[in-house]
Amino acid sequence: MYVMTYTDIYGFKHENATIVSKKDEFRRVFIIEDEKHRRFECLKEHPESTHKGSAHWKLSSKDTPPDNYWDVFETSDK
Repeated sequence: MYVMTYTDIYGFKHENATIVSKKDEFRRVFIIEDEKHRRFECLKEHPESTHKGSAHWKLSSKDTPPDNYWDVFETSDK
């Protein structure tokens, strides 16, 4: 496993994180997991355009993450 620092789509840096989805699995994003088992989306270096026009994905604002953004990802069956 390759551990390093990644920046998520909201611009937050995550140290000691690992990639949990293959970098080629999604066209524009990849998923990381930090040491607290929280998962975050990161934008690829050169994401494909979102539409047939010239629009590309851009980072979101640090002011707009969802309320549960920092919650721990749980895999337990309930």
